[in-house]
This record gives sequence, C-alpha cells and structure tokens, in this order.
Amino acid sequence: MTLTEVAYATDLPKSTALRFLRSLEESGWAVRDKDAVYSLGPSVVGLAAQYLSGNPLVTAAAPVMRALRDELDETVSLSRRIGMIRVCVQEFSSTQNLRLVLGIGEEGPLHAGASGILLYAFMSDEDRAAFRETELERYTARTITDPHELEREAATIRRQGWAITKGQRTKGGVAIAVPIFDPGSSGEVVALGLFGPELRCSTQREQKRWLTALQKGAAQIAETVASNPAV
Repeated sequence: MTLTEVAYATDLPKSTALRFLRSLEESGWAVRDKDAVYSLGPSVVGLAAQYLSGNPLVTAAAPVMRALRDELDETVSLSRRIGMIRVCVQEFSSTQNLRLVLGIGEEGPLHAGASGILLYAFMSDEDRAAFRETELERYTARTITDPHELEREAATIRRQGWAITKGQRTKGGVAIAVPIFDPGSSGEVVALGLFGPELRCSTQREQKRWLTALQKGAAQIAETVASNPAV
C-alpha cells in the first residue's frame, strides 16, 4: 500500500501514518520499495514462526498434513476463522506443475471454497446470521451469493461432516474440507482442506479417496492433540 492508501484505510492524517510507518520500518515490520509502496517486513517471519510452533493443533497437524500431501500430491491446508474471514495457518503444497496454492496467511471468504464454507457451517447461529447480512462477493459463476442457499449448504455440511466445492472460488478447482474441533477454543473448528485442479478429482471414486484420506488425517490430528495438548 502507498502512504495515501494506508492513511485512508486507517483514517489517519498522512503525517501520522507516515510517522507510524517509519517506526515500523525501523523495527523491521514494514519495508518501502523504490516506488514508495509499503509491504510487510521480515520481522513478521519470526512472529509467524512463533505461532506455527506454539499452537498445539498446528504443531500436531504438520506431520499429518505433510504425509497427506506426499500420499496424494495435492495441496493440503489448515484454515481457521478470524472474525468473518478464513485464514490459512498451515499449508503443504503439491509438487505437481499444475497445482493450486493458498499460502500461509492468505485470507479468504467464508462463502466460497470448501474450507471457508465449512468454517461458516460451524459458526454460531448469531455469527452466521451476521455474516449473511454482508455482501457475498461472486468469484466465479458457481459462487454461492444467495444467503438462503448458503444456509442450506451449511446445514448439509453439518449433517454429513464435510464440504466439497467445485469452481466456487477458483475456476477449474476442486476442494474438500473436514472439521477438526479445536480444544483451545469454545466450540470453534479448524478446516483441514485438500484442493487441486478439478480434472484430477472429477469422479466419485477420486473424491471418495480424497475424503477418506482427509478424515483419517483429521482423526489422527485430533487424537494427537487430545493425548498431548502441549504438542
């Protein structure tokens, strides 16, 4: 973001925003390029590393996710809800040339994509109602933008215990996600997701293979966290 964009987004005078940005630059939290555009600095890497190594569920998930990636060679992600968005907190990318990747820290919607909709499905009634009051952005022709349709999909996900989407967020992509209940929160879940090109998961047999692997992985993660919360 430019200085003007930062000042507008934070509702601060440009002089105040510039003072804060200079302080962030000095401590490594922000960097400015030759075009005077600011981005996150290297200090955030240490903060991210602390989160990844200090969260028991993320720590327990890492080896299982890596094994899932190696078994299926598709990208595996772990996402959680922060406010009204989905955030990817861990990921192991496919090694294939044609692949889909989110990236750790990537923010996504709760109404498009398997992980997002699964997280929406397990929100409280009040939070779901509040989310449905927001504008549901359309990403592809398959994106759910009708609040009533979204709620019907959420009910199906809660009943069957998993979510699958095809081309809702990325045209030509398919994703499946299953929940893991986070013992460190009150009723919240995280989403263990698997996604890739739809051409590699177009049949019911392939989808069943993905789902079975995800469910097995989620059970392993949950068992590890339950037996050793300080993993």
